[in-house]
Amino acid sequence: MKKTKFIVIAGSSGGHIFPAIKYLNNLSNIKKPSEILFITNEKGQNYLEKIKNDKISKLIVNSQNKFSFIIKIFLKLNSLFFFNKKITLIGFGGFITTPILIISKLFNIFLLSSNKIYIHEQNFIYGLANKINYIIAKNVFISFPKTNIRSKEIFVGNFFINKEKSKEKLQNKSINVLLMGGSAGSLELNNRMLEEVKTLDFDHLKKINFYIQIPEFNLEIYKKKYLEILDNDKCSFFTFKNNLNHKEYDLILSRSGSGSINEILYYSNNVYFMPHLISRDQHQRYNLNYFLSHNMSLKKFYIPNKKNKVSKFYFNTLINPHSIEKIICYTTR
Repeated sequence: MKKTKFIVIAGSSGGHIFPAIKYLNNLSNIKKPSEILFITNEKGQNYLEKIKNDKISKLIVNSQNKFSFIIKIFLKLNSLFFFNKKITLIGFGGFITTPILIISKLFNIFLLSSNKIYIHEQNFIYGLANKINYIIAKNVFISFPKTNIRSKEIFVGNFFINKEKSKEKLQNKSINVLLMGGSAGSLELNNRMLEEVKTLDFDHLKKINFYIQIPEFNLEIYKKKYLEILDNDKCSFFTFKNNLNHKEYDLILSRSGSGSINEILYYSNNVYFMPHLISRDQHQRYNLNYFLSHNMSLKKFYIPNKKNKVSKFYFNTLINPHSIEKIICYTTR
């Protein structure tokens, strides 16, 4: 049985998977990559190319049927936990973390293993999975500061992708407007943007360049809607852009997932956030309310009629770009 010292688990959304991959990449710089296992589901499979070291083991188990996932994961991990008695596990969120961490805890109780269990919560409130995981975790790494911090909680600040990556450069004379919707719920954002665009007069529209993120399967539908109002050279569409430079935009319209909020607000507060309210716990609304209470984003959505560039002195002290490094310090000591 292959020796395993670290298990990292994340699934369900990019908000869980991106910080997990950042952790994996940083951990593999100081620990043997061959002793690290990443467990994810069909969502995480789309991001595996971002794992830099190919010696890190990957286990992908489909979780669309939750009961089937629990059975499969137990069968796959049973021998691993039996032969490896001292594993550090960290769950970054999503349903798939809970069965794995519970199995690890059962091995601790009944087979005298000494596995260490940690979890990461990137939102203002705990998701359902992490409410359960909290009971069995040694520590919980939280992203938002609290007045009354619980005994297991360690404040690390929010995950940050990479402040060193190369950045795009846009036309300085234009008013640049960015819509960041990701793949989940971006249609509502685009409808809101289209409503606003329809209210602008011709002279105002001539000054603006729009950069619209839209899923591939809805691209043609919404491209047609935008181009009924805008000239073709005034509107660019993309599904993913690796070199986004938030400082270049005079207005950003975005979801208020924890990852989006923190990466944008690290660079700019020229942003209007629209929470995705379909989720059971409405965590995006709580995330947004925290930053609104600190006056760190726009409270009204409007498209500016002149340049609104970010001051070079803008700095958001509430965000920690080294949160993952802090987690590694705790989980490897």
